[in-house]
Amino acid sequence: MIKEYFLVLTTFFTIGGFSQTSIQNSKIEKNNKPNIVFIFSDDLSFRDVSAYGQKNYKTPNIDKLCLTSTRFTQAYAAAPECAPSRGSLLSGLHVGHGPIRLNSSARGFEFLPADTYTLAKMLQETGYKTGVVGKWGLGYSTDAGDPLKQGFDYHFGFLTHYEAHSYFPLVLYENNKEIHYPQNKGMDIQTLYDKERGNPNHIDFERYYDENGKLVYMDLSKAAYAPNLFDSKAAEFIHKNKKDSFFLWFTTNLPHGPTIVDDFRQLKDRKDMDIVSREWGAMVQRLDISVGKLIDKLKEEGVYDNTIIIFASDNGYSMHNPTKGKENVEHNGRPVWEDDLYLQNKGTFTGGKFSGLEGGMRIPFFIHLPKQNTPNVISEPVWLVDLFPTFASVSNSKLITGLDGYNLMPLLNGDKNAIPTDRFMYFTRKDEQAIRQGPWFAYRSHPNKELELYLIEEDQLINTNLAAQYPQISSTMKTIMEREQVPSEWYWNPGDTQNIFNQKVKKAKESGQLIKNYRPNNIKLMPWETEK
Repeated sequence: MIKEYFLVLTTFFTIGGFSQTSIQNSKIEKNNKPNIVFIFSDDLSFRDVSAYGQKNYKTPNIDKLCLTSTRFTQAYAAAPECAPSRGSLLSGLHVGHGPIRLNSSARGFEFLPADTYTLAKMLQETGYKTGVVGKWGLGYSTDAGDPLKQGFDYHFGFLTHYEAHSYFPLVLYENNKEIHYPQNKGMDIQTLYDKERGNPNHIDFERYYDENGKLVYMDLSKAAYAPNLFDSKAAEFIHKNKKDSFFLWFTTNLPHGPTIVDDFRQLKDRKDMDIVSREWGAMVQRLDISVGKLIDKLKEEGVYDNTIIIFASDNGYSMHNPTKGKENVEHNGRPVWEDDLYLQNKGTFTGGKFSGLEGGMRIPFFIHLPKQNTPNVISEPVWLVDLFPTFASVSNSKLITGLDGYNLMPLLNGDKNAIPTDRFMYFTRKDEQAIRQGPWFAYRSHPNKELELYLIEEDQLINTNLAAQYPQISSTMKTIMEREQVPSEWYWNPGDTQNIFNQKVKKAKESGQLIKNYRPNNIKLMPWETEK
């Protein structure tokens, strides 16, 4: 993999559109650096929006943006869960040697190390005003992972993972200042977890909503609803920085569970659906409203035509917890993530969130360039790690070395050979390892297990293992897996045992390095946690 990027532009980019007019209209002056707005949804599944095939409701704002953007049909997150996906995105390094390997380590929720060179730091150095609104999840105000120490001039929202599970939070953070919302004390988030885990304790959750689908469990005229707060703060950031080049990372926690929504909207009369499915779909509709507000604000402030807009999800399908296949034989011993019965929003992939299989990493991803007014489609495999070198190109940054992604701008310009055909994307989670390279997808559930090899472009459900037929390719994939995985002191490395990990936990305790967990709305433990 090439790891050097000469990113000084002599003439700024144009897009590969469907007409010469659209190409001409998309030009940007060299000295007028475009703004960057990155809309980063949380746990959005592949077919959650109507532009990607959702049939039960419409997402008009996302669809309209998508239809004036370049859509990547084979796009991947960097990891199948929140923290490593975000850490790899910001650092430009894949999970095998990046700063964040899993959602948590033996110490707890890890933070970005102080020496991490983030894309936000790079943009700051080139004169951008940088802001993150929504879920951060990479550190707290008292450690090196504080967003204000990682290249952001402004932050509003959640700092830690678990806190971001609440849509009616008791506290948010603005540049490390705690903002309290006592009006949200009535939100019993533990009950929402019970609902998702099939233990409603005889509570009729339909009573949370009135006959028109409006939430009545919380008084919306008084309560502080996080999506509304994020929309407002994002608009303020755009207004304040409209005279400068700015980068806004809009990291909404929609539609991550536990599910609750202000309004069922298009699903208010769909009583045939399970309530979690209705809430999830309505939360995606609420995300669509946020997208519409952002677009309107950019236009209102006169900066829309000089703004690059990126839309993506942080990982793949996540609506339901995995179960075993029939007798655990049909699916070769792998867990199965069942598609939602009502929304059918998973997409044609195997696996889901927390899985090294395709379903855990395949995401909706598109880029709208300034003045672009026609759609474009690119089938080259790409991943979120590519955004660091892409932003370096956009900002005319200095030479960046050692990154694991490629600049997407030449590809957007129509250069189909911009990314080498042998470029690989490496994924790992605990014992699982996977590689996407060209048409191939390689996977092994454990370093001691046999490698599986699939032609993923024609076998999305990975039904036909071709490892025996292509031994040389299988051998190459194994070599990459072994080379790219740098052992970590605190994380679970592929091949570790529970005893090895327990020793790491013991070491963290004895050395005073445990990291405190901050939980949503003051609940004592998350549903999957136990007293230690």
